[in-house]
Amino acid sequence: MTTADPILSLRDLRVEIPTPRGVVKAVDGVTLDVPRGGALGLVGESGCGKSMTLRAILGILPGRATIAGGEVIFDGEALSARSLGTLRGDHIGMVFQEPMTALNPVMRVGEQIAEGPRVRLGRSGREARERALELLRLVGIPDPERRYRAYPHELSGGLRQRIVIAIALACEPKLLLCDEPTTARSCVTSTCETPVSVRSRASRCRI
Repeated sequence: MTTADPILSLRDLRVEIPTPRGVVKAVDGVTLDVPRGGALGLVGESGCGKSMTLRAILGILPGRATIAGGEVIFDGEALSARSLGTLRGDHIGMVFQEPMTALNPVMRVGEQIAEGPRVRLGRSGREARERALELLRLVGIPDPERRYRAYPHELSGGLRQRIVIAIALACEPKLLLCDEPTTARSCVTSTCETPVSVRSRASRCRI
């Protein structure tokens, strides 16, 4: 699949994991283009490599997994394996599949949202807090002032998922990667509210 002037391109991307029984090809020759301002979905059964592909784009492969070949091109620039991790946050946002493991359990959720704008964008503490409150409202969390001070374990799975989405959007990235972003949510909110909350930023983020 090819698209004119894509925001992201993968060319023959391969990820391998060495094991005592040989090399596992976790991702084997993925080629795709994500159009600017558009969306692209990866569909496949569990274990087929969807999550591994997204992690390879961000340079956060687990364990002994490595990029064995291929090319990642972001915004027209071919990236090395070393430079992939530098894009996360202000260039590429990521909504992880399991919010409880994605969030810091000993840090208030509002501070986790504010961290990106403060550290990566150079916002003041006050500006970063206002940005976090704005995002809490955007993703539909009631009583954002109170929820800002909550810890992850004090929130339901659905609210934690919204926090993860807010964190991914905090730095207004050019590209947003979503790894099953509705996993922790009910069928009603999954089909209605999550697409609305994410796509409302589509004018700034390429989803």
